[in-house]
Amino acid sequence: MKVRFAPSPTGNVHIGNMRVAIFNWLFARHHGGEFILRVEDTDLERSTAEAIDKMKSAMNWLGLNYDGEPLYQTARRPAHAAAAQKMLAAGVAYQRDAQSPVVLRIGKELFAPNFVSEPRDAATIDYQTGVLAANRATIFHTVVSPKSGEEFITPVNWDTLAAPRFLLANGEEIDALPTREKCGDATVALAEMVAGKIVALKFRRRYVFFDDLVLGRCEKPLDSIRDFAIARSDGSPIFHLANVADDIFQGVTHVLRGNDHVENTFRHLFLFQALGAPPPVYGHFPMIVNQSGKPYSKRDGDAYVGDFQTQGFLPDALFNFLALCGWAPGDDREIMSRDEMVKAFSLDRVSKSAAQFDRAKLNWLNRQYLLKLSDDDFIAALKAEAAGFAPELHDDNWWQVLAATQRERLDKIGDFMPRCRYFFAGDFAFDQKAVKKNLQNNDGAGRRVLADLAEIFRDLPEWEIAPLAAAAHRYAEEHPVNDAPLPLNAVAQPLRVACTGAAVSPGIGETLFLLGRAETLKRIERALKEQS
Repeated sequence: MKVRFAPSPTGNVHIGNMRVAIFNWLFARHHGGEFILRVEDTDLERSTAEAIDKMKSAMNWLGLNYDGEPLYQTARRPAHAAAAQKMLAAGVAYQRDAQSPVVLRIGKELFAPNFVSEPRDAATIDYQTGVLAANRATIFHTVVSPKSGEEFITPVNWDTLAAPRFLLANGEEIDALPTREKCGDATVALAEMVAGKIVALKFRRRYVFFDDLVLGRCEKPLDSIRDFAIARSDGSPIFHLANVADDIFQGVTHVLRGNDHVENTFRHLFLFQALGAPPPVYGHFPMIVNQSGKPYSKRDGDAYVGDFQTQGFLPDALFNFLALCGWAPGDDREIMSRDEMVKAFSLDRVSKSAAQFDRAKLNWLNRQYLLKLSDDDFIAALKAEAAGFAPELHDDNWWQVLAATQRERLDKIGDFMPRCRYFFAGDFAFDQKAVKKNLQNNDGAGRRVLADLAEIFRDLPEWEIAPLAAAAHRYAEEHPVNDAPLPLNAVAQPLRVACTGAAVSPGIGETLFLLGRAETLKRIERALKEQS
């Protein structure tokens, strides 16, 4: 069993694409098969080395190891050209002239019972308006827009129609096949070949079908499949040809991709037949959508793997989250190790419905993974986030105290510095609402508390958490209001505002300890001077 992840590296790596890679990886590892990487870089204008590096980096960060070396599609261009020539030689593709693309013809030579049904339903195509023309391969219906004057041409291949009959304006039905037999390679107006106005085409409809591992039976009318280009005039392959030719070359047994590729799959079945190879088994995954049910994009928020990496999400958490976007293990587990996911993964538990991106759930899940980190790993992550603020100036005990204050507060490592920058730099702006409430109201009671505590802190024998907290409590007890101890908040909050610029921080003992005596006194002095 072999699956592939085949991204087109034209920019940042979308989480939807990476979710496809995760599902393929889990499926391969569950079945003991191969997970290979194919870089579909045939779009030479948009595929860049930078985009390829981003894609590989994202896979590496998420731990998506692949088997063997990556295949770069551009290296297979001669093989793609040879495949196009093979189909031209077999008469299942055509090229009108040297400046035209090579086109696959949807003709009876390619109809196989494993993906094209026998004639089933009675069907009718309305031709009340417009002009009809035909050649021996195709009927063309041309309608002109009354507003824009633009022509719209809808082709239907003769071979896709079983027992075709023309309905005339007088109600008569005539066999359409004799008309086809009169047609040549040149396209002529059917009005010149049929006596009477054709108002409809009646036939028995065949269907193109495949059995999808996620969606079940997928089918669409054979007559809706048009001839399609497979190579450009310069010989370079179009996506369809390169994709199918490389799946054959690499021996891919299962093609698992987003359900935006379902329409491509109907076309690719004909290409496999044209190249004389059995098609793989297909599975199409639901899209990741926003709150409105539309495909999740950058407009909805962070959408690229790099966004989440930069913000400090843990790779295991994002992997876990994306794996559960559209798949469930069959029980109520939400936090799963790689091994547990590999063991539980099956395509029959992948939802057919779109998966809604839930940022709150991702934040919660990442917090659980943060809580599972060892103290050393958690502190190492915090230090890396504080790079540029001289984290090496603080000793191990200092970092252990700070880490303990943040363990259960952070959703992601990227939240650390916005929450704790004041422990590393004193150039913060004061929250004026907090200043007014805690320093200026009540005739400046908070300012008097700060002035008194500054004197106490200068002489405090030990600058440790417990003595600092005790000093705040003792001050509250020694300065009663209406014969009751001063509320601790009336002591701690002025200190918080003076030392951090805001009314929220860890416990006041931990906050002051982490700042140190000199910095605490400096910040109290600044607050008394600037926030009068």
